[in-house]
Amino acid sequence: SPSRRLKDLFFAAYTTGTDPHSAASAAPKTNGATDRRLTSATLQTTTTKQQENNAMDIDISEEDLRGPQVPLAISTAGRFYSDHMRRCELRIELMGLSTLGHNPRGVYIMPSLTSINVWHGVMFVKRGYWRDAVIRFRIDIPREYPKTHPIITLATPMAHPLVRLEDGRFALEQQFPQWTPYSDYIFHALHYLKNAFKNRVLKQLQPRDCYNIGAYMKFKNDLSLFQEHARIDSMKSRMPDCLYKPQPQDCPIMFSPLTDQQYETTLQQMLAFATPRQPAAS
Repeated sequence: SPSRRLKDLFFAAYTTGTDPHSAASAAPKTNGATDRRLTSATLQTTTTKQQENNAMDIDISEEDLRGPQVPLAISTAGRFYSDHMRRCELRIELMGLSTLGHNPRGVYIMPSLTSINVWHGVMFVKRGYWRDAVIRFRIDIPREYPKTHPIITLATPMAHPLVRLEDGRFALEQQFPQWTPYSDYIFHALHYLKNAFKNRVLKQLQPRDCYNIGAYMKFKNDLSLFQEHARIDSMKSRMPDCLYKPQPQDCPIMFSPLTDQQYETTLQQMLAFATPRQPAAS
């Protein structure tokens, strides 16, 4: 599917650490004659090279909606309150998403170009009511963090019970009514965000948990209508006017169309960049 090909190229760029000022793109074919290249991705990143880690692809268990256990690389003994130490802790959390394998599968995060307290993300939904959806979101990390939870806002419109219609804010409080410092981490919130689009989480929701009561009532009383709205949301998220929509200047994640030849060339370049070079024979 178009979103699958888009995801494959995005994963390659994310894990190989492509040149920070280069662009990587994909252009899958569609059946429509009017738009043969509906979906593609361009990735710009200012982060340093990240090594591919197989642990990144480990999904969470059915029993644990919050993700892996507390990362050992983050000390729970120290309580730092200076701005400098807060930024250091955030960088450790950000690096842990890939190096420690805490990032949920299909979710990609990059920090803002201007502030470590803002992270931009994209999520590729693999199955369920929103199958093949490409969902952009933003994480705002308050200065009081980790004493208070981050704020997740969806930039892609979704008729979801936990997503507020007015501004796209995600109801993280449903899973984290009280955020516990040095026990709850941002990767826990990311795992819950992904699982919120699965049926097993939707079935557990109560009206008091939801920002969008209308979507909740459709899920409970008219599932076929709810499924149709979710399908339309997914389809719209892959349309050019949504995928290629200009992003804020601080966002390092952008999509743009490319030809099939450009896609293959760029993909091979990234894969070659990630392949370890053999030492020259003496």
